[in-house]
Amino acid sequence: MNNHTNHIEKSDSEIEDRKTLIVAGVTGAALGLLYSSVIAFGVILGLVLGALFGIAIGVRIIRNPPKMRYPIYLLRRTLLAAAYLFLTTYVYDVLTNQELSQTQAILVTLLPWSGWIVLVVSMGMMIASLDELQRRIQTEAIAIGFAGTAIIVGGYALLQFNGYAKINIGIVILIMSLMWLIGKLWTMWKYR
Repeated sequence: MNNHTNHIEKSDSEIEDRKTLIVAGVTGAALGLLYSSVIAFGVILGLVLGALFGIAIGVRIIRNPPKMRYPIYLLRRTLLAAAYLFLTTYVYDVLTNQELSQTQAILVTLLPWSGWIVLVVSMGMMIASLDELQRRIQTEAIAIGFAGTAIIVGGYALLQFNGYAKINIGIVILIMSLMWLIGKLWTMWKYR
């Protein structure tokens, strides 16, 4: 009977691992598709390279789970939310190269915006599922990320008044992500 229970647990674990690999592969393929339009290499090559990258991330998640103990189903949901964001951004990029009316352009803009909403809500649900210490680490990391973003973006905004080149406001998301990562690394080191 014990052998049967172990076999069932191993089978369930293998199913969960396959789900993680599939979701990571789909997310990677969506990212590869998006990069194929930005970097201008073939769509098929972007999908294949992206899927391989996603599967590599999936293997990493299976073999060495993240230090933050997210439930795996929430981690997969967040990966799917990221895939949705990448796909909506790709569709946005393709459609904005068409001749659109102003109303159509606004509607097309709502596509990646909905992707951001889905991703942020999904990440919030992941953070809410953590234990108290891990939630505190994430909250402090977000606070450091917010402060760092305000310092960098505010400082550069002042430089723009003195003739420095204006930059795309979308870069703020990249700066915020980098600052959040720095904040997370700092707080994880602080609470080790």
